[in-house]
Amino acid sequence: MSKYTDIRIGGEIVRKHRRDIKKDAVICAHIPTGPCKIFESSAGSAILSRQLKDQGHDVTISNYYPQKFPDIKEIFQDLNQRLELDDDQFDVVICREVIEHVESVPHVLREFNRVLKPGGKLILTFPNRLQIRSRFMHLFSGFYRGMKSPINLDVPYGEAHINLIGYPEMDYFLRKTGYDIEAVESSYFQSSDKVFKVLQPLIRLTTNYYLLKYKKKAQEHEKTKPENIAYNTFIANTLLSDDLFFGKDVIVTATKKA
Repeated sequence: MSKYTDIRIGGEIVRKHRRDIKKDAVICAHIPTGPCKIFESSAGSAILSRQLKDQGHDVTISNYYPQKFPDIKEIFQDLNQRLELDDDQFDVVICREVIEHVESVPHVLREFNRVLKPGGKLILTFPNRLQIRSRFMHLFSGFYRGMKSPINLDVPYGEAHINLIGYPEMDYFLRKTGYDIEAVESSYFQSSDKVFKVLQPLIRLTTNYYLLKYKKKAQEHEKTKPENIAYNTFIANTLLSDDLFFGKDVIVTATKKA
């Protein structure tokens, strides 16, 4: 069976990977049905954005290497710099498998927050380095899936995964840069990973111990205040969910605080 499906965008037939179709279905489920003003950062070939435009949304994209689409607004943008966009103008910002390439995750999240309208949504996807198979890879090699070995020094800066972080760190950055977490999901699973399901109860036990019991009064990791217990419980439950335990990607929907 082919990994690709032909889809129509406007009058053009393009090939789309089945993995991308699944990811974009999760993304689109969080986009309001009415016409929205949407920004997709580093959109590449912009297949998703062009589909959203066909659905009636007002779409702007950025690329570091402009693709010059005749039917969609595009800006040249280095995400490590200030976005060349006005404040409070978008209903939705999409950052799809890009955040792991940037120098400073908090900087990029602040910029997305700036251009979002109050109550607007950021839909962010990135590799799940804490997926169970990736954890085993790290145990035996020191590297995670998504960055399986050192980056070659002749690779241009930012083209590889230079900032591959786990969900707990991303959650912290999102909350600290002005977002509330709405949903945490995955779209990409391998059936063979179900062999690791037998380990889930043990990992649940150890995760809950370290996040809720271990060194309860340690500086910066205090675990006795109700708000800290609630937050650590949320992180533990998210990591132990089937989506993040088995899924190869993380899809976070976050809302800009009003």
